[in-house]
Amino acid sequence: MLPADSPQLIEFSDQNFFLVHHLLKESKADGYNFIERTIDDWNSGTNKFSKPGEKLWGLVLVTDPIAIGGLNHDPYAGDENVARVRHLYVREAYRRKGHASVLMRTIIDEAKRHFTHLRLYTDNPAAGKFYETLGFQKVSTPKASHVLNF
Repeated sequence: MLPADSPQLIEFSDQNFFLVHHLLKESKADGYNFIERTIDDWNSGTNKFSKPGEKLWGLVLVTDPIAIGGLNHDPYAGDENVARVRHLYVREAYRRKGHASVLMRTIIDEAKRHFTHLRLYTDNPAAGKFYETLGFQKVSTPKASHVLNF
């Protein structure tokens, strides 16, 4: 059992999605616009992580979200067997404490159940190294920097 002060993994739904808004200010200050895009896409129905195999998770400390990460069909791959890591973000005070790894293990485990490949894009060298420690291979393809084959 996790200690009471450990973040809990949740799956976002319409009932708890409001929690994502708590990540917006810090993510924008960090120069990341994808949390705002996540909120806009969810609210418009463009992307609610609702297709088979898709999910959006968060790590929440009591009621305070500290991290987010999702799994979508990869819209750039042209292949229904290819998934994409989406919108992985950890608040600064919680970085380098294993939270991104918890989310990525969850994403990878779910992807293995529905897909044959998992892709992502990052132009951040430190993030690239992190993904490589999880088994991703660096690639040079349009719209993907890393791939994990199952």
